[in-house]
Amino acid sequence: MAAASTAVAVSGVIATAGGDDQRDFHLPTVMLIRESFPHIDFVGLPTATGPLYHLVVAALSGPFGFGAAATQAVGAIFAVALAVLAVAFAQAAPTWTGRALAVAPLLLSAYFWQSALWMLTDDAAMLFAFAALAVSLRFDGARAQLAVGVLIAAAIATRQNSVWLLLPACAAYAVAGGGPRRPDIAALTRICAPGLGTLAGLTVLWGGIAPPAGRAMNAMHRSPTSLSFVAAVAAVFLVPVVLAVSPLTEVRSWAREASVVGVVAALPAVVFASAATLAPDDARRGGLVWSAVGSLPDVAGRSPVLIVLAFVGGFAATVLVRTVPARAGVVLATALPALAAVLVFGAQLYQKYAELPVAVLTVLLLVPLFAAGRVRRRWPLICLAALQAALTAGLVGLPILQSL
Repeated sequence: MAAASTAVAVSGVIATAGGDDQRDFHLPTVMLIRESFPHIDFVGLPTATGPLYHLVVAALSGPFGFGAAATQAVGAIFAVALAVLAVAFAQAAPTWTGRALAVAPLLLSAYFWQSALWMLTDDAAMLFAFAALAVSLRFDGARAQLAVGVLIAAAIATRQNSVWLLLPACAAYAVAGGGPRRPDIAALTRICAPGLGTLAGLTVLWGGIAPPAGRAMNAMHRSPTSLSFVAAVAAVFLVPVVLAVSPLTEVRSWAREASVVGVVAALPAVVFASAATLAPDDARRGGLVWSAVGSLPDVAGRSPVLIVLAFVGGFAATVLVRTVPARAGVVLATALPALAAVLVFGAQLYQKYAELPVAVLTVLLLVPLFAAGRVRRRWPLICLAALQAALTAGLVGLPILQSL
């Protein structure tokens, strides 16, 4: 991965939306921080995200006077760290094939690779998100809670929409030990205060939820179909997991409850406009889900494809919530609606905004399922890995080759 990132940086290839964002926003932000240090104007930075990624890359590249290519290569450090963390977490799976299939949904994602090859904040935010949720699932106690809080704060300082992490982190604490427990204000403070304080500080500093450079675009409109979109993306990842671990009798036993959740997930796509948009309107465009939505006609601006996918995603998520251990189940049950709630307040529903968090959740679910011997069939997970690899080849690999 590091070699691929360095090769792309040295070649000067700018491809995909990731390359465009590096050129227009993230590389200029890092260079501006380096040039203005120590008098950094955090309000005037040309980015819509938090400054932590840019500060770290500037701190690592600035003292050596790195040029654009070397600075770009330094930016891949977060992707490398995320890959190392995912592989380390997967060591609990008993076989190498299980470990490979568990991490494939994330490490074969086109959006993971875009952020690895070009300077984007996505992998950095997912590094902190993965670490926070992994600690939430595996550990308890004051130190673990504080570590989770600090990791969430780092994620928010990287991408402020990472505030969605607070709900699943608190939910994991609430069912630690396998069952509900009474709220502990001190514990919830350790989990929530660092992140909420970071978000409040950035909001006061910027005079809004985003820096002025990114505020106008995100204030254009809201995304009320976000719940359906997140559920549709989740369907791509969670249906293979259900097929891999759940016997048909188990699926049937939860079918009524899962169907109700599926209807709720699909409802926004029925009530609000859910058809794919066309350039230059990026509100609902790009990526696997919106490409599938755009491939078939809509009905009065509503997409039957999104409605069906959202129902399936809600159904599959509910089956898994009832199948996996309580702590993992409550994390999944709260993470998806929390992510959707945050995405309502953005102007675009880009595939990567939902895919990377859902991919992280998928890894966190699959590893303990492999460890417990719950994976009955591997072919659904092989199909998911193949889909991710094919999409990455088409969305990232092919544009790079065409640019050479």
